[in-house]
Amino acid sequence: MGLFDRFRKKVKQADDDKTFMTEEGSELAEKAIADREAALRSMNQADKTPEGPIETQSEWDEFDDEIADPFSSPSNPKERKRAAREQATKASQQPVDISKKNPMDSTTGRRLADSDITFEIDLSEYQTSIGGMVISGGPVLDEILEELEDELLSSDMGHDAASELITNLRSHLIGSRVSRKTPLSEVVERGLRGALLSLLRAGYWDFDQTISDFVSAETPVVIMMVGVNGTGKTTTSAKIAKRLDDQGFGVVLAAADTFRAGAIDQLAAHAERLGIRCIKSQRGGDSAAVARDAIESARAKGDDVVIIDTSGRMQNKSNLMEELQKVHRVTDPHLVIFVADALAGNDAVSQAVEFQRRLTFDGAALCKLDTDARGGAALSISHATGRPIILAGTGQGYDDLDPFDPNWLVEQLLS
Repeated sequence: MGLFDRFRKKVKQADDDKTFMTEEGSELAEKAIADREAALRSMNQADKTPEGPIETQSEWDEFDDEIADPFSSPSNPKERKRAAREQATKASQQPVDISKKNPMDSTTGRRLADSDITFEIDLSEYQTSIGGMVISGGPVLDEILEELEDELLSSDMGHDAASELITNLRSHLIGSRVSRKTPLSEVVERGLRGALLSLLRAGYWDFDQTISDFVSAETPVVIMMVGVNGTGKTTTSAKIAKRLDDQGFGVVLAAADTFRAGAIDQLAAHAERLGIRCIKSQRGGDSAAVARDAIESARAKGDDVVIIDTSGRMQNKSNLMEELQKVHRVTDPHLVIFVADALAGNDAVSQAVEFQRRLTFDGAALCKLDTDARGGAALSISHATGRPIILAGTGQGYDDLDPFDPNWLVEQLLS
């Protein structure tokens, strides 16, 4: 069975019975229409961005306050591990504040290029102004939406994202005037498509145009790749290098993953195949120094973009995250890209949330999206972090990296 098959079956049964429709002009219809208008007003007010000066200070700098005094740390190894676990648990319980800054500004205050993709629930094709039926809601609709929520949760979607989707869909359906000839299943399906898209709308920006704008303003443009171990960060770095090289930009790769065995050689091999320069050092070297050398080399040779492949870090390791902060402080990157594995499901979401809480990033690159039939991670990362998915890995080749298309993902889920 497909992801939404059980949900569609219940909608079809309700469509045949007309169990949550009522005649326009009835008392029940008028109440449903009033409830819809109130709910949509509330949602519109919540979506408004508060006015005020744009926060340009890097949120990475705030991480210094969270680093414990090394002289106050427990000396016993077991006590140190216990203290680290308690600190990680405490940090994970803190909510991610996604309202501090303009979503179209990078973590270092640079302007991102807007995208023309729209994310709205639009039922206008099936609505009528007079002489129709009104979706009134009731126990049957509640049961249908509960079934939908169960299917969303089974697809690895986070609970908060699933709850918001159900709330949005309910608010747009109840009180809608629809033509008598319109199949209710079509109205609900269109509403579901819009509700799924609405989860992906957080600060969506155009990767290619952003790079082009940055290069026009200053070079080299620095892209810092971050993420946990084994998500495909090094391969994604190579794919981005290939994409930008094909667009005519001079690209340099920085092998700043000096921790993982074979990481330097892996990136260097990618660079050799692509005909792109790679700046590297010995394993165990200073990651920040490698990144700085790459930027200075690119500046000296007139290259346009530097892509820094950093060491994979588990999101709950404060000392390792501090090393990433040092790389960020030294390089002042134009963009920070978080790399996630779509097949990791809810783990990918929790990793993204923790990275966003501790370091902050501008957008996510989601690997193996073509093999993720459930799609819950893709739908939840944007909602949970307030940052968009901007790139999608769709295969093993260098050309198998595309700008993330929310409409493609939603169509895949609904097909």
